[in-house]
Amino acid sequence: MTTETTVATGNARRHSTQSHEPRWPVILMTPDVSEAPDAPTETEYVVRANYADAIAEAGGIPLILPYNTRNLASALALADGIVLTGARPGTEVTGARRQFEIQLVEQALKAGKPLLGIYHGMQLIGECLGGEFQTELPAAAVSHIPQDIPDVLAHEIIVEQGSVLTDWVGKGPARVNSLHRHVLAGQGRFRVAARAPDGTIEAFEGDTDGFCLGIQWHPEYRLSELDRNIMRAAFVDRSAEAAVRKARSASSAGSNRVRERLAQLELALPEASSPPGAFSGAVRTGNIITVSGQVPLKDGVVLQTGHLGACVSIEEGRECARWALLNALAQLEGAAGGFDNILGFVRLAGYVAADAAFERHGAVVDGASELLRELFPDRWAHARIAIGVTSLPRGVPVEVELTAVVGDEA
Repeated sequence: MTTETTVATGNARRHSTQSHEPRWPVILMTPDVSEAPDAPTETEYVVRANYADAIAEAGGIPLILPYNTRNLASALALADGIVLTGARPGTEVTGARRQFEIQLVEQALKAGKPLLGIYHGMQLIGECLGGEFQTELPAAAVSHIPQDIPDVLAHEIIVEQGSVLTDWVGKGPARVNSLHRHVLAGQGRFRVAARAPDGTIEAFEGDTDGFCLGIQWHPEYRLSELDRNIMRAAFVDRSAEAAVRKARSASSAGSNRVRERLAQLELALPEASSPPGAFSGAVRTGNIITVSGQVPLKDGVVLQTGHLGACVSIEEGRECARWALLNALAQLEGAAGGFDNILGFVRLAGYVAADAAFERHGAVVDGASELLRELFPDRWAHARIAIGVTSLPRGVPVEVELTAVVGDEA
C-alpha cells in the first residue's frame, strides 16, 4: 500500500492559507470610581460610554482596567494601548486612582506601550514626564468651562507646526470642546503640540520610546475630524501597529525556542522542500493546518531507503521518522507564520515500509512522536496512527503526516 497525501492547488490553497484579518488592538481604559459610603460593597468603576464608543469606532477593543497594581504587569502584557481618561465633571480623582495611574504610566512608558491621556489623564502623564500640575486656570478671556457638558466646540487652539496634529487641523483655525479646571504647565520630556489662545497647553507629544499623546480637551466626543483622527490615526492605529510588532516578536521568539531545543539535540530544521507533485506542502482550513506527508530528507537528500524487517533496523527507522518530522515542521512553520502561533497538535500519522512479518511499526514512529515532545514540551500531545505499507515514495522507510491547531494570527 503506497500512500501519498494530495490537496488542491491554486485558488483553494490561497483561500485556505491566507491570514485572518488583523486582530483589533486591545485598549485598556482607566476608570473613575463611584463610591457608596453607606454600602462599600456597591462601589463601582465607571467610565463614560463615549470613551469606549470612540475606541471601538476607531477599531479598538476597549476594556476597563481596575486599580490593581499586583496584576499590572500581566495587564500591560495584554494591552496594545492605554487610555488615561478624565475625571467626572466637577469631581477630583481619588488618591487611590492617582497612585495607581502613576504606577501605570511609569510601567507603560518603560514597556513602550502607546499612551493617550485625556483631560485629567493628560495632566497626570505630563506630571510623570516632568511637567507641573496647576490647580488654577490663567486669568484670560478664554473660557475653559463654558458649560457643564463638553458637547459643543468651545474655543480655538493653536497647533504647533510639525506636531502630530498638524495634518488634521485643515486650513482654518481648529476648535475644540472644553471642560477643565486644572492645567499642565512648565517643561518636561514632552513637546507642546497645541495651546489655547491664553497659552494653556492643550496637547503634547511625549519624548518617550513609545507613542505618547496628551489631550486637554475631550476628543472622545468626536465633534470634529480632528477628534476622530486623534482617536483613530493617532492612537488606535498606532496601537494596532504595536500589536502587529508584538505578534511578530512573539512568533520569532517561539521559533527561536524551537531552534534552541533543536541545537541542544544537535539537529537543525531543514528548508521546506517543494512538493514533488500537484499538491501543496501544507494547507490551512480555519484554525487547522494539515501538512502533507513528508519523507526523511537531510540537506535535500533522502536519508535512507529500504524496508523495516529487512535492511533497515528499528533505530535507523526511528531516525528516519525524526527527519521526516523535521521536514513536516519546516512546512508547518511557514504555514503557521511561526511556531509561537501553534496552539497544539491534533494527529501524527506515520507510514512504515516493512516486510509482512514486521510488527513494531509504533516503535519506529515513536521517533517522530518523542522528538515532537522534546521540541514542544507544553503542547506536544497528539493522536497517532502507525501504518505498515509495502512501499513509500522514493523508496524511503518512513513517511510522516502532521496536523496542528493554530491561533487566529497565523
